[in-house]
Amino acid sequence: MRVRVFPRATVVGSAIAILLVASSIAAQIDTAGLGQWRIAGRDLNNSRYQPAERRIGVGNVGQLVPKWVFTTGGDVSATPTVAGNTVYFPDWGGNLFAVNAGTGQRLWSATISEYNGRPRSMARVSPAVFNDQLILGDNVTASVVHNGAHVFAVDRNTGALRWMTEVDSHPAAVITGSPVFSGNTVFVGVSSNEEGLANNPAYPCCTFRGSMVALDATTGAIRWKTYTVPDNGGLQGGYSGNAIWSPPAIDPARRLLYIGTGNNYTVPASVAQCQQQAIDRNTPNPNCTAADDYFNSVLALDPDTGAIKWARRLSQYDAWTVPCLSSPTAANCPRPAGPDFDFPGSGPNLVGNIVGIGQKSGIYWALDRDTGAIVWNTVVGPGGVTGGIQWGTASDGSRIYAAITNSSRRTYTLANGGPTINWGSWAALDPLTGRIVWQVPDPTPGALDPGALSVANGVVYAGSYSGNMHALNAATGAVPFTFASGGSVIDAPSIVNGTLFWGSGYRRIAPGIGNNKVYAFTLP
Repeated sequence: MRVRVFPRATVVGSAIAILLVASSIAAQIDTAGLGQWRIAGRDLNNSRYQPAERRIGVGNVGQLVPKWVFTTGGDVSATPTVAGNTVYFPDWGGNLFAVNAGTGQRLWSATISEYNGRPRSMARVSPAVFNDQLILGDNVTASVVHNGAHVFAVDRNTGALRWMTEVDSHPAAVITGSPVFSGNTVFVGVSSNEEGLANNPAYPCCTFRGSMVALDATTGAIRWKTYTVPDNGGLQGGYSGNAIWSPPAIDPARRLLYIGTGNNYTVPASVAQCQQQAIDRNTPNPNCTAADDYFNSVLALDPDTGAIKWARRLSQYDAWTVPCLSSPTAANCPRPAGPDFDFPGSGPNLVGNIVGIGQKSGIYWALDRDTGAIVWNTVVGPGGVTGGIQWGTASDGSRIYAAITNSSRRTYTLANGGPTINWGSWAALDPLTGRIVWQVPDPTPGALDPGALSVANGVVYAGSYSGNMHALNAATGAVPFTFASGGSVIDAPSIVNGTLFWGSGYRRIAPGIGNNKVYAFTLP
Protein backbone atom coordinates (compact mmCIF):
# COMPACT_ATOMS: atom_id res chain seq x y z
CA MET A 1 0.00 0.00 0.00
CA ARG A 2 1.29 3.45 -0.89
CA VAL A 3 0.73 6.17 1.70
CA ARG A 4 2.10 9.58 0.80
CA VAL A 5 4.01 11.12 3.70
CA PHE A 6 5.07 14.71 3.15
CA PRO A 7 8.52 15.67 4.47
CA ARG A 8 9.39 18.84 6.30
CA ALA A 9 10.37 20.80 3.21
CA THR A 10 7.07 20.32 1.38
CA VAL A 11 5.19 23.51 0.51
CA VAL A 12 1.39 23.48 0.26
CA GLY A 13 -0.57 26.14 -1.62
CA SER A 14 -3.31 28.07 0.14
CA ALA A 15 -5.75 30.72 -0.96
CA ILE A 16 -4.39 32.80 1.90
CA ALA A 17 -0.65 32.27 1.69
CA ILE A 18 2.11 29.83 0.87
CA LEU A 19 2.60 27.81 4.03
CA LEU A 20 5.75 25.99 5.08
CA VAL A 21 5.99 22.84 7.16
CA ALA A 22 5.99 23.59 10.88
CA SER A 23 5.82 20.42 12.93
CA SER A 24 5.19 16.70 13.00
CA ILE A 25 2.10 14.98 14.32
CA ALA A 26 1.63 15.32 18.07
CA ALA A 27 1.21 11.96 19.74
CA GLN A 28 -0.55 12.94 22.95
CA ILE A 29 -4.33 12.82 23.31
CA ASP A 30 -6.41 14.57 25.94
CA THR A 31 -8.28 11.59 27.37
CA ALA A 32 -11.16 13.79 28.55
CA GLY A 33 -11.62 15.13 25.02
CA LEU A 34 -11.55 18.77 26.14
CA GLY A 35 -9.54 20.87 23.73
CA GLN A 36 -9.81 18.03 21.21
CA TRP A 37 -12.46 16.77 18.77
CA ARG A 38 -11.76 13.05 18.51
CA ILE A 39 -15.13 11.74 17.26
CA ALA A 40 -17.83 13.23 15.03
CA GLY A 41 -20.10 14.36 17.88
CA ARG A 42 -17.11 15.32 20.06
CA ASP A 43 -18.37 13.37 23.10
CA LEU A 44 -20.38 10.26 23.98
CA ASN A 45 -23.51 12.42 24.27
CA ASN A 46 -23.12 13.18 20.53
CA SER A 47 -23.64 16.79 21.56
CA ARG A 48 -21.36 18.42 18.97
CA TYR A 49 -20.61 20.90 21.79
CA GLN A 50 -17.13 22.18 22.67
CA PRO A 51 -17.19 23.30 26.34
CA ALA A 52 -13.48 24.20 26.34
CA GLU A 53 -13.78 27.02 23.78
CA ARG A 54 -13.15 30.47 25.30
CA ARG A 55 -11.59 32.55 22.53
CA ILE A 56 -14.40 32.75 19.96
CA GLY A 57 -17.75 33.96 21.25
CA VAL A 58 -20.81 35.98 20.30
CA GLY A 59 -18.95 39.27 20.70
CA ASN A 60 -16.17 38.53 18.21
CA VAL A 61 -17.32 35.66 15.96
CA GLY A 62 -18.11 38.18 13.23
CA GLN A 63 -14.37 38.87 12.96
CA LEU A 64 -13.41 35.33 11.93
CA VAL A 65 -11.03 35.05 8.99
CA PRO A 66 -9.53 32.05 7.18
CA LYS A 67 -6.18 31.10 8.69
CA TRP A 68 -5.51 28.58 5.96
CA VAL A 69 -7.38 26.75 3.20
CA PHE A 70 -6.58 23.17 2.23
CA THR A 71 -7.48 21.90 -1.25
CA THR A 72 -8.66 18.29 -1.37
CA GLY A 73 -9.50 15.88 -4.18
CA GLY A 74 -13.28 16.11 -3.76
CA ASP A 75 -16.20 17.27 -1.65
CA VAL A 76 -15.73 17.33 2.12
CA SER A 77 -18.88 16.40 4.06
CA ALA A 78 -17.40 14.97 7.28
CA THR A 79 -16.59 17.05 10.33
CA PRO A 80 -12.79 16.99 10.68
CA THR A 81 -11.47 15.35 13.84
CA VAL A 82 -8.63 16.93 15.78
CA ALA A 83 -6.07 15.49 18.19
CA GLY A 84 -2.83 17.09 19.27
CA ASN A 85 -1.82 19.41 16.46
CA THR A 86 -3.31 17.36 13.63
CA VAL A 87 -6.59 17.50 11.73
CA TYR A 88 -7.98 14.38 10.01
CA PHE A 89 -10.66 14.18 7.32
CA PRO A 90 -11.69 12.22 4.19
CA ASP A 91 -13.10 13.54 0.93
CA TRP A 92 -15.46 12.25 -1.75
CA GLY A 93 -12.50 11.81 -4.09
CA GLY A 94 -11.57 8.75 -2.03
CA ASN A 95 -8.74 10.35 -0.05
CA LEU A 96 -7.85 10.48 3.65
CA PHE A 97 -5.74 13.38 4.90
CA ALA A 98 -3.71 14.31 7.96
CA VAL A 99 -3.02 18.05 8.10
CA ASN A 100 -1.08 20.26 10.50
CA ALA A 101 -3.69 22.19 12.50
CA GLY A 102 -1.58 25.31 12.75
CA THR A 103 -0.37 25.66 9.18
CA GLY A 104 -2.63 23.57 6.94
CA GLN A 105 0.37 21.61 5.69
CA ARG A 106 -0.36 18.07 4.51
CA LEU A 107 1.45 15.56 6.72
CA TRP A 108 0.30 12.42 4.93
CA SER A 109 -2.49 11.21 2.68
CA ALA A 110 -3.78 7.91 1.35
CA THR A 111 -6.68 6.62 -0.70
CA ILE A 112 -9.37 4.38 0.75
CA SER A 113 -8.90 2.06 -2.23
CA GLU A 114 -5.31 1.48 -1.11
CA TYR A 115 -6.66 0.15 2.17
CA ASN A 116 -9.53 -2.06 0.94
CA GLY A 117 -8.34 -2.86 -2.60
CA ARG A 118 -11.64 -1.76 -4.10
CA PRO A 119 -11.94 0.80 -6.91
CA ARG A 120 -14.18 3.84 -6.37
CA SER A 121 -13.94 3.54 -2.60
CA MET A 122 -14.20 6.50 -0.27
CA ALA A 123 -15.11 7.39 3.30
CA ARG A 124 -17.70 9.95 4.33
CA VAL A 125 -17.30 9.60 8.10
CA SER A 126 -15.26 11.52 10.64
CA PRO A 127 -12.24 9.37 11.58
CA ALA A 128 -12.33 8.45 15.27
CA VAL A 129 -9.01 9.17 16.97
CA PHE A 130 -8.36 6.22 19.30
CA ASN A 131 -4.93 6.39 20.94
CA ASP A 132 -2.46 6.35 18.01
CA GLN A 133 -5.04 5.06 15.52
CA LEU A 134 -7.70 6.50 13.24
CA ILE A 135 -10.78 4.30 12.92
CA LEU A 136 -13.21 4.76 10.04
CA GLY A 137 -15.47 2.87 7.64
CA ASP A 138 -15.64 2.62 3.85
CA ASN A 139 -18.22 3.63 1.28
CA VAL A 140 -18.42 3.94 -2.51
CA THR A 141 -18.48 7.04 -4.70
CA ALA A 142 -21.61 5.82 -6.56
CA SER A 143 -24.44 3.38 -5.91
CA VAL A 144 -22.79 0.22 -7.22
CA VAL A 145 -22.60 -3.35 -5.97
CA HIS A 146 -19.32 -4.04 -4.19
CA ASN A 147 -17.62 -6.32 -1.68
CA GLY A 148 -19.41 -5.27 1.51
CA ALA A 149 -18.69 -2.81 4.30
CA HIS A 150 -15.44 -2.57 6.24
CA VAL A 151 -14.19 -0.83 9.35
CA PHE A 152 -10.46 -0.23 9.50
CA ALA A 153 -7.79 1.41 11.60
CA VAL A 154 -4.68 3.23 10.41
CA ASP A 155 -1.67 4.61 12.23
CA ARG A 156 -2.53 8.26 12.75
CA ASN A 157 1.11 9.31 12.49
CA THR A 158 1.85 7.59 9.17
CA GLY A 159 -1.42 6.40 7.62
CA ALA A 160 -0.24 2.78 7.56
CA LEU A 161 -3.03 0.20 7.83
CA ARG A 162 -3.27 -1.49 11.25
CA TRP A 163 -6.33 -3.69 10.78
CA MET A 164 -9.42 -4.04 8.60
CA THR A 165 -12.61 -5.98 9.36
CA GLU A 166 -15.52 -6.82 7.10
CA VAL A 167 -18.60 -5.98 9.17
CA ASP A 168 -21.19 -6.85 6.51
CA SER A 169 -20.80 -8.89 3.33
CA HIS A 170 -23.93 -7.59 1.60
CA PRO A 171 -22.93 -6.10 -1.79
CA ALA A 172 -24.74 -2.84 -0.99
CA ALA A 173 -23.51 -2.40 2.60
CA VAL A 174 -21.62 0.82 3.44
CA ILE A 175 -20.62 2.85 6.49
CA THR A 176 -22.20 6.31 6.78
CA GLY A 177 -22.25 6.77 10.56
CA SER A 178 -18.98 7.87 12.15
CA PRO A 179 -17.37 5.39 14.57
CA VAL A 180 -17.65 6.06 18.30
CA PHE A 181 -15.44 4.42 20.91
CA SER A 182 -15.84 3.83 24.63
CA GLY A 183 -13.10 2.05 26.52
CA ASN A 184 -11.48 -0.39 24.11
CA THR A 185 -14.61 -0.91 22.02
CA VAL A 186 -15.59 0.91 18.84
CA PHE A 187 -19.23 1.04 17.76
CA VAL A 188 -20.29 1.46 14.12
CA GLY A 189 -23.67 1.35 12.39
CA VAL A 190 -24.06 -0.38 9.02
CA SER A 191 -26.17 1.21 6.28
CA SER A 192 -26.47 0.61 2.54
CA ASN A 193 -26.93 2.10 -0.89
CA GLU A 194 -29.54 -0.53 -1.79
CA GLU A 195 -32.30 2.10 -1.79
CA GLY A 196 -30.44 3.73 -4.68
CA LEU A 197 -29.57 0.49 -6.46
CA ALA A 198 -33.30 -0.21 -6.53
CA ASN A 199 -33.62 2.62 -9.06
CA ASN A 200 -32.47 0.07 -11.65
CA PRO A 201 -35.61 -1.93 -12.52
CA ALA A 202 -33.45 -5.02 -13.08
CA TYR A 203 -31.98 -4.90 -9.57
CA PRO A 204 -33.29 -7.72 -7.34
CA CYS A 205 -34.61 -5.52 -4.52
CA CYS A 206 -34.04 -5.90 -1.59
CA THR A 207 -32.24 -7.98 1.04
CA PHE A 208 -29.97 -5.68 3.09
CA ARG A 209 -30.39 -5.70 6.90
CA GLY A 210 -29.21 -2.77 9.01
CA SER A 211 -27.11 -3.45 12.09
CA MET A 212 -24.95 -2.04 14.86
CA VAL A 213 -21.52 -3.63 15.30
CA ALA A 214 -19.09 -3.53 18.22
CA LEU A 215 -15.39 -4.24 17.56
CA ASP A 216 -12.24 -4.47 19.61
CA ALA A 217 -10.62 -1.11 18.91
CA THR A 218 -7.10 -2.55 19.09
CA THR A 219 -7.52 -5.65 16.91
CA GLY A 220 -10.73 -5.10 14.93
CA ALA A 221 -12.26 -8.35 16.19
CA ILE A 222 -16.08 -8.25 16.15
CA ARG A 223 -17.51 -8.48 19.67
CA TRP A 224 -21.19 -8.45 18.73
CA LYS A 225 -23.60 -7.52 15.95
CA THR A 226 -27.27 -6.60 16.44
CA TYR A 227 -29.65 -6.46 13.48
CA THR A 228 -32.52 -3.99 13.23
CA VAL A 229 -34.70 -6.06 10.89
CA PRO A 230 -35.91 -9.69 10.98
CA ASP A 231 -33.87 -12.33 9.18
CA ASN A 232 -34.78 -12.66 5.50
CA GLY A 233 -32.38 -15.48 4.69
CA GLY A 234 -30.79 -13.30 2.01
CA LEU A 235 -33.92 -13.72 -0.11
CA GLN A 236 -36.28 -11.21 -1.66
CA GLY A 237 -39.82 -10.93 -0.39
CA GLY A 238 -39.02 -10.44 3.29
CA TYR A 239 -38.19 -7.54 5.55
CA SER A 240 -35.19 -5.43 4.49
CA GLY A 241 -33.68 -2.05 5.24
CA ASN A 242 -33.59 -0.27 8.61
CA ALA A 243 -30.09 1.06 8.02
CA ILE A 244 -28.19 2.85 10.77
CA TRP A 245 -27.03 6.03 9.07
CA SER A 246 -25.63 7.89 12.07
CA PRO A 247 -23.28 7.57 15.05
CA PRO A 248 -24.64 6.27 18.36
CA ALA A 249 -24.72 8.05 21.70
CA ILE A 250 -23.54 6.24 24.82
CA ASP A 251 -24.53 6.62 28.48
CA PRO A 252 -21.75 4.89 30.47
CA ALA A 253 -23.57 5.29 33.81
CA ARG A 254 -26.69 3.53 32.55
CA ARG A 255 -24.67 1.11 30.42
CA LEU A 256 -26.83 1.95 27.41
CA LEU A 257 -26.01 2.73 23.78
CA TYR A 258 -28.66 4.59 21.76
CA ILE A 259 -29.20 4.39 18.01
CA GLY A 260 -31.71 5.67 15.46
CA THR A 261 -32.77 3.52 12.53
CA GLY A 262 -33.91 3.93 8.95
CA ASN A 263 -36.96 2.87 6.97
CA ASN A 264 -37.79 -0.51 5.51
CA TYR A 265 -36.94 -1.08 1.85
CA THR A 266 -39.33 -4.02 1.55
CA VAL A 267 -41.77 -5.90 3.77
CA PRO A 268 -43.48 -9.28 3.31
CA ALA A 269 -46.50 -9.26 1.01
CA SER A 270 -48.81 -9.97 3.96
CA VAL A 271 -47.61 -6.82 5.71
CA ALA A 272 -48.04 -4.68 2.61
CA GLN A 273 -51.53 -6.10 2.11
CA CYS A 274 -52.46 -5.39 5.73
CA GLN A 275 -51.22 -1.82 5.40
CA GLN A 276 -53.06 -1.24 2.10
CA GLN A 277 -56.29 -2.51 3.63
CA ALA A 278 -55.83 -0.11 6.54
CA ILE A 279 -55.34 2.76 4.11
CA ASP A 280 -58.43 1.77 2.13
CA ARG A 281 -60.51 1.56 5.31
CA ASN A 282 -58.96 4.71 6.82
CA THR A 283 -57.88 2.67 9.84
CA PRO A 284 -55.36 4.62 11.97
CA ASN A 285 -52.20 2.98 13.27
CA PRO A 286 -52.69 -0.61 12.08
CA ASN A 287 -50.45 -3.18 13.74
CA CYS A 288 -49.19 -4.82 10.57
CA THR A 289 -45.43 -5.21 11.05
CA ALA A 290 -43.43 -7.62 13.18
CA ALA A 291 -42.41 -6.47 16.64
CA ASP A 292 -38.72 -6.94 15.78
CA ASP A 293 -38.93 -4.85 12.61
CA TYR A 294 -37.23 -1.83 14.14
CA PHE A 295 -37.80 0.72 11.38
CA ASN A 296 -37.80 4.47 12.19
CA SER A 297 -37.00 3.58 15.78
CA VAL A 298 -34.79 4.53 18.68
CA LEU A 299 -33.13 1.53 20.32
CA ALA A 300 -31.22 1.24 23.58
CA LEU A 301 -28.62 -1.53 23.51
CA ASP A 302 -26.38 -3.09 26.11
CA PRO A 303 -22.92 -1.92 24.94
CA ASP A 304 -21.31 -5.10 26.30
CA THR A 305 -23.56 -7.62 24.54
CA GLY A 306 -25.67 -5.78 21.95
CA ALA A 307 -28.88 -6.95 23.63
CA ILE A 308 -31.84 -4.65 22.98
CA LYS A 309 -33.00 -3.18 26.30
CA TRP A 310 -35.87 -1.17 24.86
CA ALA A 311 -37.14 -0.02 21.47
CA ARG A 312 -39.46 2.82 20.53
CA ARG A 313 -40.88 2.92 17.02
CA LEU A 314 -41.72 6.54 16.19
CA SER A 315 -43.76 6.26 13.01
CA GLN A 316 -46.11 3.87 11.31
CA TYR A 317 -45.47 1.87 8.14
CA ASP A 318 -42.57 3.26 6.08
CA ALA A 319 -41.30 1.07 3.24
CA TRP A 320 -39.57 3.19 0.62
CA THR A 321 -36.85 3.15 -2.06
CA VAL A 322 -35.48 5.77 -4.44
CA PRO A 323 -37.65 4.78 -7.45
CA CYS A 324 -40.66 5.92 -5.40
CA LEU A 325 -39.50 9.47 -6.15
CA SER A 326 -40.44 9.06 -9.81
CA SER A 327 -43.65 7.09 -9.35
CA PRO A 328 -45.39 5.07 -6.62
CA THR A 329 -45.89 2.36 -9.25
CA ALA A 330 -42.25 2.25 -10.38
CA ALA A 331 -40.45 -1.08 -10.36
CA ASN A 332 -38.87 -1.76 -6.95
CA CYS A 333 -41.00 0.90 -5.23
CA PRO A 334 -42.89 -0.91 -2.45
CA ARG A 335 -46.67 -0.74 -2.58
CA PRO A 336 -47.91 1.03 -0.62
CA ALA A 337 -44.92 3.35 -0.28
CA GLY A 338 -44.15 5.15 2.96
CA PRO A 339 -43.01 8.77 3.38
CA ASP A 340 -39.28 7.96 3.96
CA PHE A 341 -39.32 9.58 7.41
CA ASP A 342 -36.40 7.69 8.89
CA PHE A 343 -33.77 8.82 11.40
CA PRO A 344 -30.88 9.94 9.21
CA GLY A 345 -27.40 11.31 9.79
CA SER A 346 -27.55 13.42 12.95
CA GLY A 347 -28.01 10.56 15.43
CA PRO A 348 -29.27 10.69 19.02
CA ASN A 349 -28.31 13.47 21.46
CA LEU A 350 -28.12 12.88 25.22
CA VAL A 351 -29.35 15.99 27.04
CA GLY A 352 -30.20 15.93 30.74
CA ASN A 353 -32.23 12.77 31.33
CA ILE A 354 -33.53 12.47 27.79
CA VAL A 355 -32.32 10.91 24.59
CA GLY A 356 -33.34 13.26 21.79
CA ILE A 357 -33.33 12.69 18.05
CA GLY A 358 -34.37 14.55 14.92
CA GLN A 359 -36.42 12.88 12.18
CA LYS A 360 -36.87 13.58 8.48
CA SER A 361 -40.53 14.21 9.30
CA GLY A 362 -39.38 17.52 10.83
CA ILE A 363 -40.15 16.27 14.35
CA TYR A 364 -37.63 16.33 17.19
CA TRP A 365 -38.35 13.60 19.76
CA ALA A 366 -37.36 13.45 23.43
CA LEU A 367 -37.49 10.03 25.11
CA ASP A 368 -36.83 8.82 28.63
CA ARG A 369 -33.33 7.33 28.64
CA ASP A 370 -34.32 4.40 30.88
CA THR A 371 -37.59 3.32 29.29
CA GLY A 372 -37.96 4.94 25.87
CA ALA A 373 -41.21 6.60 26.92
CA ILE A 374 -41.98 9.76 24.94
CA VAL A 375 -41.33 12.84 27.09
CA TRP A 376 -42.19 15.38 24.39
CA ASN A 377 -42.06 15.87 20.64
CA THR A 378 -41.96 19.08 18.63
CA VAL A 379 -42.70 19.72 14.98
CA VAL A 380 -39.82 22.02 14.07
CA GLY A 381 -40.59 22.30 10.35
CA PRO A 382 -41.88 20.48 7.27
CA GLY A 383 -40.79 16.94 6.54
CA GLY A 384 -39.29 15.65 3.32
CA VAL A 385 -37.32 12.84 1.73
CA THR A 386 -34.09 14.62 2.72
CA GLY A 387 -35.63 16.40 5.69
CA GLY A 388 -37.07 17.72 7.83
CA ILE A 389 -34.16 17.18 10.12
CA GLN A 390 -31.36 15.42 8.24
CA TRP A 391 -27.85 15.86 9.71
CA GLY A 392 -28.47 18.91 11.85
CA THR A 393 -28.79 18.66 15.64
CA ALA A 394 -26.55 19.72 18.53
CA SER A 395 -26.92 20.71 22.18
CA ASP A 396 -24.98 22.70 24.77
CA GLY A 397 -27.30 21.53 27.56
CA SER A 398 -29.18 24.83 27.71
CA ARG A 399 -30.86 24.35 24.34
CA ILE A 400 -31.19 21.78 21.58
CA TYR A 401 -30.43 23.15 18.11
CA ALA A 402 -32.01 21.76 14.94
CA ALA A 403 -31.72 22.50 11.22
CA ILE A 404 -34.70 22.15 8.89
CA THR A 405 -33.93 21.22 5.29
CA ASN A 406 -37.44 21.67 3.88
CA SER A 407 -36.54 19.58 0.83
CA SER A 408 -40.23 19.51 -0.10
CA ARG A 409 -40.18 23.33 -0.19
CA ARG A 410 -43.42 23.61 1.71
CA THR A 411 -44.63 26.96 3.00
CA TYR A 412 -44.53 27.22 6.80
CA THR A 413 -44.50 29.94 9.43
CA LEU A 414 -41.56 30.13 11.81
CA ALA A 415 -42.22 30.00 15.54
CA ASN A 416 -42.86 32.96 17.81
CA GLY A 417 -44.33 35.22 15.14
CA GLY A 418 -41.58 34.59 12.62
CA PRO A 419 -41.92 35.01 8.86
CA THR A 420 -43.64 32.60 6.49
CA ILE A 421 -41.09 30.97 4.18
CA ASN A 422 -40.63 27.97 1.88
CA TRP A 423 -36.94 27.24 2.47
CA GLY A 424 -34.67 26.09 5.31
CA SER A 425 -34.35 27.35 8.86
CA TRP A 426 -32.66 26.80 12.21
CA ALA A 427 -34.30 26.53 15.62
CA ALA A 428 -33.46 26.23 19.31
CA LEU A 429 -35.61 24.08 21.61
CA ASP A 430 -36.00 23.99 25.39
CA PRO A 431 -34.74 20.51 26.40
CA LEU A 432 -37.21 20.29 29.30
CA THR A 433 -40.39 21.09 27.37
CA GLY A 434 -39.62 21.04 23.65
CA ARG A 435 -40.77 24.64 23.30
CA ILE A 436 -39.17 26.44 20.36
CA VAL A 437 -37.11 29.23 21.93
CA TRP A 438 -36.25 30.83 18.60
CA GLN A 439 -36.44 29.98 14.93
CA VAL A 440 -34.79 31.91 12.10
CA PRO A 441 -34.75 31.52 8.31
CA ASP A 442 -31.63 30.86 6.31
CA PRO A 443 -30.55 34.37 5.23
CA THR A 444 -30.49 33.20 1.60
CA PRO A 445 -34.08 32.85 0.32
CA GLY A 446 -34.60 29.45 -1.29
CA ALA A 447 -31.67 27.78 0.49
CA LEU A 448 -32.01 24.29 1.97
CA ASP A 449 -30.41 23.42 5.31
CA PRO A 450 -29.79 19.69 5.77
CA GLY A 451 -26.38 20.17 7.37
CA ALA A 452 -24.93 19.37 10.75
CA LEU A 453 -24.61 21.89 13.57
CA SER A 454 -21.89 22.53 16.15
CA VAL A 455 -21.97 24.80 19.20
CA ALA A 456 -19.35 26.43 21.41
CA ASN A 457 -19.22 29.40 23.79
CA GLY A 458 -22.65 30.76 22.91
CA VAL A 459 -22.29 30.34 19.13
CA VAL A 460 -24.04 27.82 16.86
CA TYR A 461 -22.27 26.99 13.58
CA ALA A 462 -24.43 25.98 10.61
CA GLY A 463 -23.72 25.30 6.96
CA SER A 464 -26.13 25.74 4.08
CA TYR A 465 -26.75 24.20 0.68
CA SER A 466 -26.34 27.76 -0.61
CA GLY A 467 -22.60 27.41 0.00
CA ASN A 468 -22.53 29.70 3.03
CA MET A 469 -21.08 28.98 6.44
CA HIS A 470 -22.95 30.78 9.22
CA ALA A 471 -22.49 31.53 12.90
CA LEU A 472 -25.62 32.14 14.99
CA ASN A 473 -26.09 33.60 18.44
CA ALA A 474 -27.12 30.54 20.48
CA ALA A 475 -29.46 32.62 22.66
CA THR A 476 -31.29 34.54 19.94
CA GLY A 477 -30.61 33.03 16.50
CA ALA A 478 -29.08 36.26 15.19
CA VAL A 479 -26.49 35.67 12.44
CA PRO A 480 -23.32 37.75 13.03
CA PHE A 481 -21.08 35.80 10.62
CA THR A 482 -21.48 34.47 7.07
CA PHE A 483 -18.76 33.15 4.78
CA ALA A 484 -19.21 32.07 1.15
CA SER A 485 -17.32 28.76 1.02
CA GLY A 486 -17.80 27.99 -2.68
CA GLY A 487 -19.76 24.75 -2.23
CA SER A 488 -22.69 23.28 -0.33
CA VAL A 489 -21.92 22.73 3.36
CA ILE A 490 -23.47 19.74 5.15
CA ASP A 491 -20.88 19.21 7.85
CA ALA A 492 -20.30 21.53 10.76
CA PRO A 493 -16.94 22.52 12.15
CA SER A 494 -14.85 21.02 14.86
CA ILE A 495 -13.87 23.79 17.28
CA VAL A 496 -10.51 23.47 19.02
CA ASN A 497 -8.41 26.12 20.78
CA GLY A 498 -9.87 29.13 19.01
CA THR A 499 -9.94 27.57 15.54
CA LEU A 500 -12.79 26.19 13.43
CA PHE A 501 -12.01 23.37 10.99
CA TRP A 502 -14.77 23.25 8.37
CA GLY A 503 -15.23 21.39 5.07
CA SER A 504 -17.06 22.50 1.93
CA GLY A 505 -18.66 20.65 -0.97
CA TYR A 506 -21.59 18.25 -1.40
CA ARG A 507 -23.04 17.46 -4.82
CA ARG A 508 -24.44 13.97 -4.19
CA ILE A 509 -28.03 15.16 -3.69
CA ALA A 510 -29.44 17.93 -5.91
CA PRO A 511 -29.22 20.92 -5.79
CA GLY A 512 -25.91 20.48 -3.97
CA ILE A 513 -22.81 22.35 -5.13
CA GLY A 514 -19.45 20.60 -5.22
CA ASN A 515 -16.20 21.96 -3.79
CA ASN A 516 -12.84 20.70 -2.55
CA LYS A 517 -11.87 22.81 0.44
CA VAL A 518 -11.28 22.60 4.19
CA TYR A 519 -11.09 25.96 5.94
CA ALA A 520 -9.44 26.85 9.23
CA PHE A 521 -11.00 29.99 10.72
CA THR A 522 -9.58 32.02 13.58
CA LEU A 523 -9.65 35.54 14.96
CA PRO A 524 -7.23 38.03 13.40
